[in-house]
Amino acid sequence: MRNQKKGLLSLADLWALAVGQVIGAGVITTIGPAIGLTGPSVWLAYFAAIILGLIINLPIMVFSSVTKFSGGDYSVISGLGGEKLGGMFIISFFLQMLTMSLYGTAFGIYANSIIPGLSPVTAGVVAVAVFWFINLLGTKNMAVLQKIMTVILVVALLAFIVLGIAKGDIKRAAINSDSPFFAGGFSGFVGAMMILVYSCQGYKLTVNYGGMAENPTRDLPKAMFAVIPCLVVLYCGAALADVAILPLEQVVGQPLTVAARAIFSQPVLFYAFIIGAPIMALLTSMNSTYGMAVGPYMKATVDGWLPPVFGKCNKYGAPVLVLTIQLIVGIIPILLGFSVSTIVNNIMVITSVFQFLLFIAIFQVPKKMPKKLSQSSLHISPKGLYAILAVACFAQAFILVYSLKSLTFALAVFNIVAVAVCFIYAILRSRSGKTHVDTEGMFEKN
Repeated sequence: MRNQKKGLLSLADLWALAVGQVIGAGVITTIGPAIGLTGPSVWLAYFAAIILGLIINLPIMVFSSVTKFSGGDYSVISGLGGEKLGGMFIISFFLQMLTMSLYGTAFGIYANSIIPGLSPVTAGVVAVAVFWFINLLGTKNMAVLQKIMTVILVVALLAFIVLGIAKGDIKRAAINSDSPFFAGGFSGFVGAMMILVYSCQGYKLTVNYGGMAENPTRDLPKAMFAVIPCLVVLYCGAALADVAILPLEQVVGQPLTVAARAIFSQPVLFYAFIIGAPIMALLTSMNSTYGMAVGPYMKATVDGWLPPVFGKCNKYGAPVLVLTIQLIVGIIPILLGFSVSTIVNNIMVITSVFQFLLFIAIFQVPKKMPKKLSQSSLHISPKGLYAILAVACFAQAFILVYSLKSLTFALAVFNIVAVAVCFIYAILRSRSGKTHVDTEGMFEKN
């Protein structure tokens, strides 16, 4: 048995973090609305969403096999795309901390469904605070808890799938069912896919653990690719079970908990499912979201984009200020009573824009890192990488256009102003002479 390097993340750790990051409340809350758009073909829409998510994530998955880097997307964008773009990205990354409030808000709703007298706001704030404390104990300790929670989550979803399909009528999900398979036509199927794809991309954030991984160029791509079959089984299976267990009109627009009541007829089993699936999905996402911000902000602090205090760690190696900012950004929307949809709409467009920055940066790999690319554990040629990037850009553009349609004028203005502020800060900080981006040896000497 090999001895794992002390404090570093193994392949199993990375896989658990990836699964916990990607499987959140989305699988519980989005299948019902997707059924309303496409009918029994919702499981196929989920499969298409998984493939679409893979296409978008593939460039960074390939890059993770080429070289070691500690700051996730920030390292790639600043090293290959330019200093100012890297600074713009890392400052805007604070906005993505809003996802913590998304998980906290959803947790409060589910906690209240189990204990009606419990305040959703209080429950959400406490949950966010608890995982802040857990992450203060260090990445390795956080990862141990993550593996335990991930196993519980997978088992609960598998139980829902197996019992739902066994008890239900699987013919309801077949092409020859009484209801039209593509109930909403092509546009309905695409609409369902767009709803579902948001829950199919989060595992790419595992690259943010590159500086904490035992063997990053080998284990990071392996961990992320290993998530795909899990998503196919769990997401498509959950959609099949949801359609099979009850008539279509009873599950349209409803969360997965409606089907769960029919599958787990005994109250104790139903509440066990609520804790094991939706709540555990939120807790694993909360836990890994704290951890995934550590690498990028530690790297950005070393590069001078943030004051040195951001890089100060406690005795467990945890950056206290970075984690505390996540805590604050996470609880404010909960205290203000923001809805889940409002939080999500504030994140999606900015995420799409900076995904393009990542693609532009990775486009430089064959020119600046030819030898490392040829030695990649995935054995991708320059032409193969360019082809992957072209398809990913097209897929991301498709998602961006669709996302823009859902923005209100106020949200559009917020996104524009937020990006502008980040860009101005990056320019001013760069001109101050305080930034000095370290490429971490990614490039090759001529």
